[in-house]
Amino acid sequence: MRQTLEETKKLAHFVRELIYDNLPADVIRKTKELILDQLGCQLVGSTLPWTQPAYEYAVDYGRKREESTVVNYGFRTASQDAAFVNATFGHAFLGDDADSVCHAHFGSIIVPAALAMGEREMINGKELIRAVVVGYEVASRLGAAAPLAMSRGFHPGPIFGTFGVAAAVATILRLDEKQGLDAFGIAASHSSGLMEYSLSGGTVNRLHSGIAAHGGIRAALLAQRGFKGPATILEGERGFLRAFSGECQPEEITRALGSMFRVFLIELKAHCCCGSSSAILDAVSEIKSEHTIHPEEIEEIVVNVSQETFRLTGSIVEPSDITSAQFSGRFGIALRLIKGGNTFKEYSEENLKDRNVLALARKTTMLLDEKLETLPNSNNPARVVIRLKKGALYEKTVLAARGSIQNPMTEEEVHQKFRDFASVALPDSRAEAIIDTVSRLDSVENIGQLTQLLVVGRS
Repeated sequence: MRQTLEETKKLAHFVRELIYDNLPADVIRKTKELILDQLGCQLVGSTLPWTQPAYEYAVDYGRKREESTVVNYGFRTASQDAAFVNATFGHAFLGDDADSVCHAHFGSIIVPAALAMGEREMINGKELIRAVVVGYEVASRLGAAAPLAMSRGFHPGPIFGTFGVAAAVATILRLDEKQGLDAFGIAASHSSGLMEYSLSGGTVNRLHSGIAAHGGIRAALLAQRGFKGPATILEGERGFLRAFSGECQPEEITRALGSMFRVFLIELKAHCCCGSSSAILDAVSEIKSEHTIHPEEIEEIVVNVSQETFRLTGSIVEPSDITSAQFSGRFGIALRLIKGGNTFKEYSEENLKDRNVLALARKTTMLLDEKLETLPNSNNPARVVIRLKKGALYEKTVLAARGSIQNPMTEEEVHQKFRDFASVALPDSRAEAIIDTVSRLDSVENIGQLTQLLVVGRS
């Protein structure tokens, strides 16, 4: 039996001791980028039909406490309920960021929760940045420590993200180290989320970030009020890591803690689908930009992909709903070639039934190619070959998708993605005001100045 190294206690100590002034400038810059990206996702998500039940639920059962604001609508309710709705918005169409190690979508969990509690507590921009950094730090480290969780069917975002939220809220509430430790112990019992949706569909995936945001806030609030949690909830024999991953690497929790910040392992997404498909779609986009291809001229498409991409996106040919469409590499390729993109606009009920899209998806073969992953600087790489009926052959290999750690977006690309998303809900002038406010977040005295900008009709 391994002698305990007290990883849970060390993580709680880190959460309590980290101060804004010790954050490197590039950590602050990257955190602002992640916050802006998530706000764009929330604004789009607030307009989509399948997120409306979450909003309606909050309206029906909320408003006992007008603490925090629901994005776009301006409805004010208890912080954990506002976080639940905004997080559901933020993960509504898989445009949110992803951890490059455990593939979890932490932005749509941590940012909404930190904003909601921060608005309640009237914190400043520096405190929000610190809370978000802490949240990513905790969640991402747990993801690295439990490498088999996804293969066992667990959705990594909500099972790890609940801890990240508990940590972020603990910093906002200024909990002491023991209370932070208790918050971790309570958060573990709120961790949940299964990935069956990626095979058979359903809209529950949209709720997973909201469930984690709500649970993490509740864990911190209960710890503040004296509830106790197991002090070895992470590394214990019956603790989180063994329960969710079996084989685990608890040393990853504290490796380079305080010197290597995990926000640098978070990737942004250019396409609104499973991130493992991103390199495929980039390759198709490059072929399309270099050659004039009429979809009816295509005889066959062959795609070589990594093991992770094949497992997550290689099985579905004809999706049953939008969620399963976003996990179908074949359907995504057909959308890109016929409809011109892979945004929340193209993943629609109408296109699910489009005969031309479905016919082209059936012409696509996806092959597992483990050799691709051995290429230098690769990250879920893909090789796409399009063969036309008249014999022409077009091929493109993308080692790492745009937005990945190996191929990051520029600042202007991040801003443009936000503009494209925000324009669905807000006027252009408001989008520019949000970009400006986030860019100078460390000088904002009350983050209510930011949340006000996220509501239609506010100035």
